[in-house]
Formats: sequence, C-alpha cells, structure tokens
Amino acid sequence: MKNPLSFLGLKPVFQKTENIDGIEFKFKKNPLSKCLRISLKDTNTILVTLPKRASFKVARNFALKNLDEIKTAIKNQKQKRYIFNDVEFFTRDDYVAHLRKIAKSVLPKRLDELAQQFGYKYNKVAIKLMKSRWGSCSFKNNINLNISLMTIEEELIDYVLLHELVHTVEKNHGKKFWARLLLHMPDARIRQRTLKSRNVI
Repeated sequence: MKNPLSFLGLKPVFQKTENIDGIEFKFKKNPLSKCLRISLKDTNTILVTLPKRASFKVARNFALKNLDEIKTAIKNQKQKRYIFNDVEFFTRDDYVAHLRKIAKSVLPKRLDELAQQFGYKYNKVAIKLMKSRWGSCSFKNNINLNISLMTIEEELIDYVLLHELVHTVEKNHGKKFWARLLLHMPDARIRQRTLKSRNVI
C-alpha cells in the first residue's frame, strides 16, 4: 500500500524541528519547492517541505490542519505487516534491506539470462527502491530495477525485465516496441494487465 502522505521533494537546505502532540515534525526549506509537502519518514517523524519564501508558521499551520490525517497514516504504518516468504519483518527498513539483498542476487542474473536468450545488450543494471516504476531503461541503456519486483510472481518479473530489454532497442511504447515484445512473449499484454493490479512497496 502506498504511503498516503508520500510527497517527496528535492533535498532541503534549512531545517527546524518541533514536537507536536507527541509527533516529531521536521520542517525543511527547499528553494525548488513550489508548494508545501508532507511525508511520513517513519512512525515517529513527519517531514514538512516548504518553499524558500514560505514561513515556518505557515508550514506549522499546514501540518496542524492535516494532523488527523497524519495520525491516521502513522497508525496504519504501525499496524502494517511486512512479510516475505513467511518471514515477518517488524520495521519497513528491515523489510526493504532484505528485499534489496535478495533482489541484488536474483535480478541481475535473470536479466542477463533473458538478454542472452533474446539477443539484447545493455550497459549497466542498478537495483533500487523506486516509488512508482517497476523498472526503467535510459537512453544509454542503463537499466534500473525496483526491489519491489521480489514481491510479485516470477512471470511478472520476467515481463518487466524483458520490457526493459526491449527498450534498449525501442525507446517508446509504439507499435515497433509491442511487436518486438510480443514476438518474445506472446502473452505480454496479459502480464501487463496483471501487473497493474500489483503495487510497489
């Protein structure tokens, strides 16, 4: 489930911390931010990012206005369970660290197998925690893969990996892209629809 308060800005430059109703709020100014943003960093810390010209008073009032929603998000985060292969992790950080470790040992190997099987070449592969995408391929053919792939079925993992490999040749999702992908994986459209029902962590 996506964090209902997940609105991440760029790296802030000035910080003020305040405890409000038992919750630690970190107010950070970001010269590139155009609006106030709230994110749940962990179950005890809330980050409020604000534009450079905005006052901390305005940011504090914004936080207070959304305090009930913030408390609900914290409660849901505390109640959320993280389970992988029947092993429960009591914090998100531990869960993410475990997924990253497994993903690094599995995904590059499988990507290389598919690349060799279908005749594709890529530059580098990076394993990351990505907010919304399962994977991506740059114009330099660097492939990024989300550690969240470890939470879905193997046939969907293969779909994502092959999808990104096809992007090393076809950079958009036009007819040529789909013609090539379907040639390799005839049920790619079905896998695509199934993937849409899954969520990144």
